[in-house]
Amino acid sequence: MMKSFVTLPKNSVFPTFFTDENIALAESLGEVIWNDKEVQLTCGEIAESIGDSDIYVTGWGSPRLDARILEYAPKLKLLVHLCGTVVPLVSDEMWERGVRVISGNDFFAESVAEGTIGYMLTALRDIPKYSTRLKNEKKWKTSADTNRGLLGKSVGIVSYGAIARHLVRMLQPFRVNIKIYDIKPLPEADKEKYRLTEASLEEIFSTCDIVTVHTPLNDQTYHLIGEDLLALLPEDVLFVNTSRGAIVDQAALERQLAFGRFRALLDVYEKEPLPAESGLYALDNVILMPHMGGPTVDLRRDITKALLSEAYEFLENGAPLPHEISRASAEMMSRS
Repeated sequence: MMKSFVTLPKNSVFPTFFTDENIALAESLGEVIWNDKEVQLTCGEIAESIGDSDIYVTGWGSPRLDARILEYAPKLKLLVHLCGTVVPLVSDEMWERGVRVISGNDFFAESVAEGTIGYMLTALRDIPKYSTRLKNEKKWKTSADTNRGLLGKSVGIVSYGAIARHLVRMLQPFRVNIKIYDIKPLPEADKEKYRLTEASLEEIFSTCDIVTVHTPLNDQTYHLIGEDLLALLPEDVLFVNTSRGAIVDQAALERQLAFGRFRALLDVYEKEPLPAESGLYALDNVILMPHMGGPTVDLRRDITKALLSEAYEFLENGAPLPHEISRASAEMMSRS
């Protein structure tokens, strides 16, 4: 039977992953060492307790699986990350030891894609404006009120990673025209199936009705989108960012939005929480969300159940790892 070391502290977030059902599942699959504190364990505390554990179960803020922990975990075979990017968790020593990695990244990606479509429709139809006005002012629509839809629009997607792959599939019923920028050629099968067009950043920003960003944050993509690209956005374009705030030069975005030429829905920011003094709060053409694009909280229990079961089948029966993250894939993920 497998032995698991669960690093998630037993705070208010814990039961969103480990429901009573998932606690029972984990304990039915083998021995579990729980972090009974309300805070993250230190590397030293983990080293003292991890012993002959087979899997290292992590969440946001868990300590990196580096040489300090690995020295005390001679039987460790698998890192199970219940969240998305594994960059803060993996190490050279871990890869060299042959420890495998699975994560909830694909679950996260699908949920963010769903959220992105929700954000597009929310902004295009101006739902916050009309709902707030009706509730606060009891004011019905007038002939001067307008809104827009997603059907038949041109959508520009910046980067074709896991989120974008789900997004193009979900966009199909809306009969949109999709242009994609990526540093690598698009898969031919996807181009044909989803009618995708490869395009430069300049073409996407100057020709699309909606531009949505799905780029991982790393040293190469920091401020990838600056004033020059934002200045290309035509009148009434919707700009959506659910990736990472620092992909966009936020100061430049504020300046360009202040002209009132285009609209934005932002879920992420260079500094989070968004500081009270940010100029974004004063702009009427921006909808702000507090980094809630995905995954939805209810999905966490499903991710936990799926990954625990996957780990058990791998360790006990030699089954494949559908949600494995390779070293090469990890190097392409956001660093935070």
